[in-house]
Amino acid sequence: MLETLVQPVRQNNHILIAAYETLLTATEVELYPITLDILRESANLRALINLKTPDAIHAATAKAANCQYLLTNDAAFQRVQNLNIVILSDLL
Repeated sequence: MLETLVQPVRQNNHILIAAYETLLTATEVELYPITLDILRESANLRALINLKTPDAIHAATAKAANCQYLLTNDAAFQRVQNLNIVILSDLL
């Protein structure tokens, strides 16, 4: 939720903040805690493929949760092995 709220907070866009919070707390979305294993995998991703810390945490969490796909507009995620990345802008 942190990353999705940064821009709306900067823009003081309360409508978008509420919309993201509603979407991300819906029953279809499952939030995962950051565990020691996820932090270890994040460190490996940072060290081996130079992902930024938040991106490494997202990727490690997606892998731990056995996500079928990670949707993003950040091509850096394509360097993550064993994670199916979908670049949203490629679909448009």
